[in-house]
Amino acid sequence: MQTLRSLAVMAFVVLLAACGSGQPPGGQAPDAGGVTVTRTAGGVPHIQANDWFGLGYGYGYVSAKDAICRIAEFYVTTAGERSRYFGADEDFPFPANGFSFNNLNSDFFFKLIRAQGTVERLAAEPAPLGPGPEIRDLFAGHVAGYNHYLAETGVDQLSDPSCRGADWVKPIAIDDVFRMAYTLAIFAGSAPSVDGIGGAAPVASASADDVPSMISALRKAHDWHPGGHMASNAVAIGTEASADGAPILLGNPHQTYNDPGIFYQASFRIPDRMELSGTTFLGLPFVVIGTNRDVAWSHTTSAAFRFTPYQLTLVGAHSYLVDGQVEQMQAWPLTAETLQEDGSLETVDRTLYTTRYGPMVTNIAGLPIFVWTPVLGFALADPNAENMRYLNHFVKLADVRSVREFEAVLDGLQGVPWANTVAVDRDGEAFYGDITVSANVDDAKAVTCGSVLGAVAFPLLGLPILDGSRSACAWDDDPDAVVPGIFGPSNLPRLFRDDYVSNSNDSYWLSHPDEPLTGFPRILGEEGTERRLRTRLGVTMIRERLAGTDGYPGTGFTHDIMKDWLFGSRQYLGELWRDDLVTVCNTLGVAIGSGGPVDISAACPILADWDLTTNLDSPGALLFRRIAGRLTGTTLPSGTTTQTRLPGTHAFLVPFLSQQPIDTPSGLNPLHPTVAMALADAVAELNDAGIELGATLRDYQYIERDGLRYPLHGGIDRMGSYSILNIEWDPASGYANPYHGNTYTQVVSFPDDDCPRMSTITTYSQSPDPTSAFHADQTAMYGDKQWLEVPFCGDAIREQAIETIELTAVD
Repeated sequence: MQTLRSLAVMAFVVLLAACGSGQPPGGQAPDAGGVTVTRTAGGVPHIQANDWFGLGYGYGYVSAKDAICRIAEFYVTTAGERSRYFGADEDFPFPANGFSFNNLNSDFFFKLIRAQGTVERLAAEPAPLGPGPEIRDLFAGHVAGYNHYLAETGVDQLSDPSCRGADWVKPIAIDDVFRMAYTLAIFAGSAPSVDGIGGAAPVASASADDVPSMISALRKAHDWHPGGHMASNAVAIGTEASADGAPILLGNPHQTYNDPGIFYQASFRIPDRMELSGTTFLGLPFVVIGTNRDVAWSHTTSAAFRFTPYQLTLVGAHSYLVDGQVEQMQAWPLTAETLQEDGSLETVDRTLYTTRYGPMVTNIAGLPIFVWTPVLGFALADPNAENMRYLNHFVKLADVRSVREFEAVLDGLQGVPWANTVAVDRDGEAFYGDITVSANVDDAKAVTCGSVLGAVAFPLLGLPILDGSRSACAWDDDPDAVVPGIFGPSNLPRLFRDDYVSNSNDSYWLSHPDEPLTGFPRILGEEGTERRLRTRLGVTMIRERLAGTDGYPGTGFTHDIMKDWLFGSRQYLGELWRDDLVTVCNTLGVAIGSGGPVDISAACPILADWDLTTNLDSPGALLFRRIAGRLTGTTLPSGTTTQTRLPGTHAFLVPFLSQQPIDTPSGLNPLHPTVAMALADAVAELNDAGIELGATLRDYQYIERDGLRYPLHGGIDRMGSYSILNIEWDPASGYANPYHGNTYTQVVSFPDDDCPRMSTITTYSQSPDPTSAFHADQTAMYGDKQWLEVPFCGDAIREQAIETIELTAVD
């Protein structure tokens, strides 16, 4: 046992006082008493304390020990200080949502939030609209534990070389944690537009081409991803779909790898009061995906829009009309410090502007088409801009005993910002709900209040762009909504089933294909349209499992079958296209590529023998991917539709049929010349790179850790993989270092005994610190399709302990 009592009580009191907000508002920090952090395999910390402050304290300490550089960088970002420490000109990957932004634009984005006092005001609100006492204690404890580790270790002695001795690693205050938490709320709303808000500035004159140019750009935006790379799979198996009667929950979130917004697994326990186990967003001390003793849940990114632009009629660059009256924009003069090459600091001044609807914006989620002239501009309205109540959701989950109680928490708080919920309880009822925060814009309002640009964007993309010159075009109010301007629970989709529910980021419509959810506003998602390949594969695999036609024994799911089922690595586009592709290959023998004729005959038997998976040792998987990559993202004339915000995957022969939404579109269109060209170009590319046509992914798909390569199984999302790694191809290095895909994955079941069974794996491992024993251990396990069996109950945690840390905090 390792005992850490290195800070005297007086020194720690001084440290907390220096941080300003280390204690919860209104008094002394609660007695953290004996805070015990017990690690089990994979470095998973299990934190036990007497109260919420103690849980936060243990989490703050151990997460800093494992990942202080990533956490500290997130604090720098939300403080608006990236340019001061990293320079103004560089771009960086924004935490979790997959966008990259300029440092200086990001600084001004967050400085605007700070100047408005948004976080401080929301954090000070009383519960339930503001954070409850449990959250305040958790955050105060996190500050104390984080600062304890930093003071004990010293910045110059940090083990991670990426921030050792860095002046941007420093003690934190509770406002820093609330700013990080607020960023989670706006991940899918205003945060994807950091560049467009932080860099917004008017141009001197208008052009007659402004509106036509924007309309033209919108018509070409069918591959637009306003939600970034936030994605996931989740399946809840109820009693009727379980082979042994035990309910099962699969949670398989897909997020980015190389930024501070990563998952960090932990469990929290106050004896005789609460137990939660699962994963956190690194630096935020609460479980976001996981289980208590009776209910397991996961989240997937919802298809709903989390913002609405307002088109403004301007009277000069800084005022606008509402109901014929001129309103002045609010000016926010801001200053940022920027690091120079010689190490000195210079200041940059910028004034940002806000309206009654929100900040002015010129680039929305990577679409840089929104002009700001003396006569026309756009403001971005985010329904989560006033949402700090969502934090209470994650502590209330400690008390729910059924999915019906889970639903009551969702309906009561109405705080979950942007994620579907999929859950199952010990009694075997499965639940799906998109009970989230969305702007209250029904279809009628989207049409009648649609601006000139909205008349194109709404039917094409489902995005309302509203007329800001009419006050009647403000969001509507529902009588059952907890705050104005959002849909109330009665207008949001949900489903209970005894067999299963699932979601893979398409809309609520086919959460169970036998019971479609319909009649909801378009802003929440599409109905009756083509589903992405990952959704179709997931439902297909569930159906085959329940029918017993997938090669596993019997019918229905068990815990272990679910683990194998997820990592079976089926390639759905290969299942749909391979046989037709082989026919084309054998028929032609030689195909015309972009560089001329290519002998493709050697590829034909490799494709024919391919096992249709993306397993590491499957010959043909690499070859097919190089072919399919040339066809996905291209819409071919097969009569199909394309769901908005998805990359096109349409070299299909049979078009989408709404009566067969899981099975169509299907077949390869062999007569289209792009198919033969894709075959030829893929063969030529591999030949030129010296890569055998039958090469496997084991040598060409990997992540690098300290000079070592760790092969990773998984496929490309747009090609119909369920277990995914999104990764760019370089003929010189292959598919190296994924930017997005499987992250934390869990399978939870409820056997007859009292303790849930948890199998988990974190693809990139627990610690970004290359000196940590937990830096690549789970990465190697993932490559071998191994799982951690994570203990839930206290006795099992103690029996499986590999390290125990005892912490004592102040009274």
